[in-house]
Amino acid sequence: QQALATRLRELRDDLERRLLAIVPDAVINGWQGERAPHISNASIPGTDSEALLMHLDLAGIACSSGSACSTGAVEPSHVLTAMGVPRELGVAALRFSFGKDSTLEDVDALTAARPKIVEKVRSLSAVLHR
Repeated sequence: QQALATRLRELRDDLERRLLAIVPDAVINGWQGERAPHISNASIPGTDSEALLMHLDLAGIACSSGSACSTGAVEPSHVLTAMGVPRELGVAALRFSFGKDSTLEDVDALTAARPKIVEKVRSLSAVLHR
């Protein structure tokens, strides 16, 4: 178990380093505290998680976001809200989970897809004034 936790933490940390290199204004939620080694939660300012999820899904990348209320409006995760994450970052948060079958190639695929996706979602958000 310890070896698996160490490997997953290394993948998570590598993913976060790469994200910050590509999107310097990204925020790794909870980075300053003790975290589960297999989960990364990051907010990308100027985007919204639902648009990011759609584009990531089209690129073959599975991840998740916060909850949505019954009216269909995107709301930040109640956990992020409780942590004091501002709403504008909460609605732009994505959660990436790693498991025993996760590999460095998975991180490579996400890293390769992310710059275009972030640029596209930020452009759309600007046009839609979100």
